Amino acid sequence: MKIRLFPKFLIVMSLVSLIPIVLLGNRLITMGQLGVKTAILELHLSTADKIYGRFESFVSGFDKKALFIMSAMGQMDWENKQILLNSFVNSNRNVKKVSIISNKGNELIKVVGVGIESQRQLSDYSKDKYLLEAVENKKRVIRLYCDENSKDMAFYYSALGKFVIRILVNMEEISQEVEKSKVGETGFAFVIDSKGVPILYPEDIQLDKEGLKEVSSWDIVKEALKSPAASSMEYSDSQGKAFIGFYCRLPSTGGAVIIKQSKEEAYNYALFMKKEALYLILLFVIIVFIVAYLMAQQLARPITHITKTAEYVAAGNFNHKVSITSRDELMDLAKTFNRMISQLKKYSDLQVDKIIKEQAKIEAILFSIEDGILMTDYDGNVQLANRKARSVLNLNESDSLEGKNLLSMIGDEKIKDIIGEVSDNPKENFSREIEILLSNSSRFFKCFSLPVVTPDKNTKMGLLIAIHDITLEKEILRIKDEFLHSITHDLRNPMGAIKGFVEFLIKELPGPINSAQKKMLISIDRASFRLLGMINNMLDIAKMEAGKMDIKIEKFSVEDMAERVIDLMESLGQRKRIKFLVASDGDMEYEGDSGLIERVFINLIGNAIKFTPEDGTITLGFKDDGKNLVAYVQDTGDGIPSEYVEKIFDKFEQVKGQSAGGTGLGLTISKYVAEAHLGRIWAESEMGKGAKFIFSLPKNLSKDENGNVIIV
Repeated sequence: MKIRLFPKFLIVMSLVSLIPIVLLGNRLITMGQLGVKTAILELHLSTADKIYGRFESFVSGFDKKALFIMSAMGQMDWENKQILLNSFVNSNRNVKKVSIISNKGNELIKVVGVGIESQRQLSDYSKDKYLLEAVENKKRVIRLYCDENSKDMAFYYSALGKFVIRILVNMEEISQEVEKSKVGETGFAFVIDSKGVPILYPEDIQLDKEGLKEVSSWDIVKEALKSPAASSMEYSDSQGKAFIGFYCRLPSTGGAVIIKQSKEEAYNYALFMKKEALYLILLFVIIVFIVAYLMAQQLARPITHITKTAEYVAAGNFNHKVSITSRDELMDLAKTFNRMISQLKKYSDLQVDKIIKEQAKIEAILFSIEDGILMTDYDGNVQLANRKARSVLNLNESDSLEGKNLLSMIGDEKIKDIIGEVSDNPKENFSREIEILLSNSSRFFKCFSLPVVTPDKNTKMGLLIAIHDITLEKEILRIKDEFLHSITHDLRNPMGAIKGFVEFLIKELPGPINSAQKKMLISIDRASFRLLGMINNMLDIAKMEAGKMDIKIEKFSVEDMAERVIDLMESLGQRKRIKFLVASDGDMEYEGDSGLIERVFINLIGNAIKFTPEDGTITLGFKDDGKNLVAYVQDTGDGIPSEYVEKIFDKFEQVKGQSAGGTGLGLTISKYVAEAHLGRIWAESEMGKGAKFIFSLPKNLSKDENGNVIIV
């Protein structure tokens, strides 16, 4: 994506100015919020610490008094114990009631404080779990009371293991301390017991029974009962309201002191500071943006002017000049740019005549070339076409072809397909032939394409399509084939006679011969047999090319044919100890020319024997795929180079560097036989892993009334 110069200047200058302001403002806001939060937490800490100290001091004071009473009562009778307890209650206004209870829960003595109403009869504490805990563990147990009428604390002391002293104390002083501990409008302190139930809290805080149960589920209450250390935290209640709080554990009761305050109120000043700081930063952003806009415009305008002038120059218009009066480096750049335009105009005027001359030379050369030359881009649009290419493709010579699609202008569909195929395969070894029918003759052209690249940067510019006249080569090849077929036909009869007379001599019908003579005659017989085979192959190919090969359609067993061919060829592979295998899904019957198909198997196996090393394997396989007979011959030789996989089916074509003998006609004959049966043959090979020759022949072959092979 292209970004123009002015937005770049504006963005860079804005970022350079705004980033420090934003970072500094954010840092100051963070520090201000941190300071407010720290002050709030210190206030909470101070409030909680004051209640904590008062509560623990209160419990510790009664502990000391209770221990003194217990030690004094050890040597007293019950009357003196009664007097001691009366004295203790009268001297401590916070004490509401003192009882001496047996270990079984029977109240033995009860002393009630002044102004405290109480039942005179003794109570039964046998089911008081706190009493039972004190008796069992012989330690002090504290029970906290919290209801609408009173907030009391009961101390249970096990005395010498014989009885329990129960002291009920009023916590009004601590309750007043809690009442005075409000923080702001929403913050307050409260004390919970070991189960999380509030026992001391401000009177204007409405907590019914359901509310008391809900407190124990608050996150801060759970954390306070679990953590031994004092700390602060942020949390939300069951309704989703955000709060901050501080807590510290009360070791004497297992409960805790908790400070709770609305987060919105606690951080209200911090939020106010943040809002004001954001307004201030926004003001600076607007000011910086305006300044950056003006400066970016001042810098970008001259450069934009130079760019537009450069566009005119690039288009060949040298009459525009740059005018900048900024009295700085940009003005110097404008002067230098104007001098460059003047020099380019002079150079352009000099080059025009030269370019015209060079173009005329190129057109003359292309016009004189006898081969057709076409250049297209990769979309198939013509960039260049000479006279010969127009003539071959029947394109109008008077029209301008530049920029037009080549395939859309070709009327002959066959030629269009060939040109399209060649354009899709720009390779040196890929070509196709075009035949143009004239009134009394035909002309043949070889068509191929190559990519056009620049010589210096190797940049691909398009495709060069060449059309080469090969009519003369075709005619020479035809004459050569006719001559070769004529000579071959004339040689067969003499070679047959030679072979016949040699056989008579070997059988010693004219007279006896010695061993040396017989050995020489056998060599002559083999050579004549091989030469006669070559002659027969060449004649067969001539017949196939002329369409005179007679195809006999008859039903035969493919498995019997495969076994017969293996028996026939096995002796040739014995010298190399080659193993022959037959692979099939079972026997199948096929209707075709059994002699020609057997000849294909023989040619392929003979070819495989030549290139299979000692102790190798040759596999003959076939199967019925439903519509075709698919057969193959696979060897374990060195394989076929990739550039020869298709060429080896041409006449006299052999792989260079391999000297296994033969004329190179066996695969050509096999190809003609497959095509005569309306099938095809091909090779698959990978170097070092052998070769596999496969042919596929359609089923249900028959002949029409003209003797042509058809599929029914």
